[in-house]
Amino acid sequence: MAIQKSLLTALALLGATAQAAGVSGKAFGFATGTTGGGSASAASPSDTAELTSWLTDSTPRTILIDKEFNFLGSKCSDCKCCKPSSNTCGSSGQNAIDLDSSDWCGDYPTLTCTYDKAALEGIDVASNKSIVGVGSSGILRGKGLRIRNGVSNVIVQNIHITELNPQYIWGGDAITLDGSDLVWIDHVKTSLIGRQHFVAGYEASGRVTISNNEFDGQTSWSATCDGHHYWTVLGYGKNDKVTFTGNYIHHTSGRSPKLEFNSYWHAYNNYWYNNTGHAFDVGDGTNALIEGNVFNQVDTPFLEDSSPGQTYAVSASDKSSCDSALGRTCVANTLTSSGELSASDSSVLSSWPKGESGISVVDTSRVQSSVLANAGVGKLSSSSKRRRFNAPPQGAPNLPIHSSAGPGAAPTGPPPTWSWRTVGTKPTPPPFGGPIPGGFPSGLPSGFPTPSGFPLPSGGPQSSGFPGAHGGHGHHHHGWGN
Repeated sequence: MAIQKSLLTALALLGATAQAAGVSGKAFGFATGTTGGGSASAASPSDTAELTSWLTDSTPRTILIDKEFNFLGSKCSDCKCCKPSSNTCGSSGQNAIDLDSSDWCGDYPTLTCTYDKAALEGIDVASNKSIVGVGSSGILRGKGLRIRNGVSNVIVQNIHITELNPQYIWGGDAITLDGSDLVWIDHVKTSLIGRQHFVAGYEASGRVTISNNEFDGQTSWSATCDGHHYWTVLGYGKNDKVTFTGNYIHHTSGRSPKLEFNSYWHAYNNYWYNNTGHAFDVGDGTNALIEGNVFNQVDTPFLEDSSPGQTYAVSASDKSSCDSALGRTCVANTLTSSGELSASDSSVLSSWPKGESGISVVDTSRVQSSVLANAGVGKLSSSSKRRRFNAPPQGAPNLPIHSSAGPGAAPTGPPPTWSWRTVGTKPTPPPFGGPIPGGFPSGLPSGFPTPSGFPLPSGGPQSSGFPGAHGGHGHHHHGWGN
């Protein structure tokens, strides 16, 4: 009996090691073909210095994140901040960092503050890297990632990025793309972020798939004074092609996502929960196809932009137009205790680009349970059993299936048993609705040392850009930091 038990233990450890040795599954959607570090032997860095070295060098690597890498500790004490007019709730609101090279704060009241310097700029990831968390142990605390300046072929999977100066506007971005191509971001969790959980900057982000991630907006320092994060997902890259699926976006109050400029975003089978402001804000030049998503307690699923882009949200009443144009069964969105999702520009369908492969949009009756069971960090083990599609026979109805690479990217099978224990503390929905307070920060001049070095932001909440320039008093300019 003892020998049998030892053998079973050894086999279990061997299985865990094999699973931890690299990327789980393959990239799909627009990022199909992304291989990251490829066949490079998986290795775990010993400390933050070695992790940074491996991420930034020119060697193809599979980097295992098997513990917490804590970058916190280099403080800027008694430093310059300001109180923007958006902060009407004192210590539960977000003040703004005001660095010497920036005049964003304008004539807002000045303050002294303490923040962590590491979070202001993420680690620059080089090409041909796989960054893979082991179990639920992979944490980057106080530092985000930047994939930019011509970098391509990067996979980020199963890590948790957290604690980027959540008290402050301009505190840091979790994942930044700017001038990249072939990027797969999968099973990542982001929480307690000062600025954007994900941002694609002005330069093309190329072919991207964002799948099975948890964007956790719960915060004690809310720009909307309600414990919900405002700046969540921002797509400003030009000519981007983004597949956005299987993601859990919760406790936000706006810009989840905000999209603008010449890009294509396919958002399907995601679950939005408890958004007290707006989810989609689609600006000039962007083509967005929104289908098979579930919106639960989302005040404004679709914000009418002042310069709207082209958006088609599949509805039960006009699903046939999508079916005909795309040559497959489209899936209507489902809204519960939410506002309207009234976007019906069918020009999106006729101009939809090729190259998005390996997707299958499933019925919304299965989306919530599937997303909650699979999105975020520590979910790869249960997902790996359902890795590939089982496409229905030609002419068969679009039956719901379960997936780990987005609810529509895995074989059929019963959904796993889900409980709040598997996804964390059960969120308590606060009252939602009501207008976003006026006077949000709107401005950032071109000298600000932002986390990714993009051109600097503009436009405030409810505008179509980032916080704007000229002192941030509502003058609208486009930018990527908002």
